[in-house]
Amino acid sequence: MAGSFATLVRHIGAVDHAALRATGRRAQQILCLRNWLIGAWIVVYEQDGEDRAAYGTALLDRLASVLKEDGHHGLSARNLRNYRQVALAFPALEAASLAASLLPEATAIGQAPANSLPIHGPSMPIRQAPAGSPQPAIPWRDSPWHQRLFTELTFTHLLEFARMDDPLERAFYELHCVKEGWTTRELIRQRSTMLYQRVGLSTDRDAVLAVAREGRVDDRPQALVRDPYVLEFLGLPSMVDEASLEGAILDHLQAFLMELGREFCFVARQYRVTLGNRHHHLDLLFFHRRLRCLVAIDLKSGEFTPQDAGQMRFYLNYLAAEATLEGESPPIGILLCAAKDEEVVQFATAIDDDVLVSRYLLELPTRERLVQWLHEAREAAEATVGRDPGRD
Repeated sequence: MAGSFATLVRHIGAVDHAALRATGRRAQQILCLRNWLIGAWIVVYEQDGEDRAAYGTALLDRLASVLKEDGHHGLSARNLRNYRQVALAFPALEAASLAASLLPEATAIGQAPANSLPIHGPSMPIRQAPAGSPQPAIPWRDSPWHQRLFTELTFTHLLEFARMDDPLERAFYELHCVKEGWTTRELIRQRSTMLYQRVGLSTDRDAVLAVAREGRVDDRPQALVRDPYVLEFLGLPSMVDEASLEGAILDHLQAFLMELGREFCFVARQYRVTLGNRHHHLDLLFFHRRLRCLVAIDLKSGEFTPQDAGQMRFYLNYLAAEATLEGESPPIGILLCAAKDEEVVQFATAIDDDVLVSRYLLELPTRERLVQWLHEAREAAEATVGRDPGRD
């Protein structure tokens, strides 16, 4: 059926929006390829150019000047430097294969049929400078993976990856950008708040690194928790009561969900538990799509106490019996506290793998302060490893 005029408008609008999105995606993909190709030509020239010694460190400035005189815009020395950095970060990219998929209509320009593309990369491979220490092998970060990054993400994503020296850290953020759909802004924020290190602190760091090497996101319940959660977007003072904290989180629910992780879905606030003719209220209740379980969050404006763990166990037992649906996994609890002592946490949650404890920060710390805090927390956590909670 043709439908009404309003239906006609809706269908045409949907087609137009879809076409514009597809056009924008294709433009981003070609831009990523073009920038990598420019960077690759620069790197190969620096490594093997016949007259490279004549330009030395002034190469990019001179190159930018000549390109501008030839009518090429947007190729400043700074941009050329960025393109070069990305080419060095992704030397295994098969540019010809990527170009063929993006530009199937391309015709030969002075090339043999096998290279019948109007844009092509240098025939010589990019040689990476020797690293100071051996780099861990990450087999899944191969040419097909690089092509996926170049077709699904933007060049600003790629540039942020290129600025990461640790290949495992880079693999961690690449995975999350692709699988959770992070924008560049989200990537920059998560990196500036050291998500990679926070996840490694709150869970088993060796397991986190193994997951990065294997090319998958950690699906263990313990990997839900980041330590600390950085909630500077709430705009609250350093001292705040639990009601104000809960209200601010709900006012900034989208930003809070981004800090929790993309798979969280909001269910309820002040979830009521009625037993023995008395009402109890859980601060926040979420559902995690990938783990398929309810996630209870209780806010504590003070330092963690063993009583907090007992209260969370009470909520989880109730949720498991009364709120969990058939086919769902058992619920998980997160105690979000202003402070915690690692030894107290270990003894209070020794037999409760589903009760997780983390700290929140209401101000964005400097990177130096966060590094120091993570180091201190790591040492405290490691000092309790292997201790028997039943012995002094």
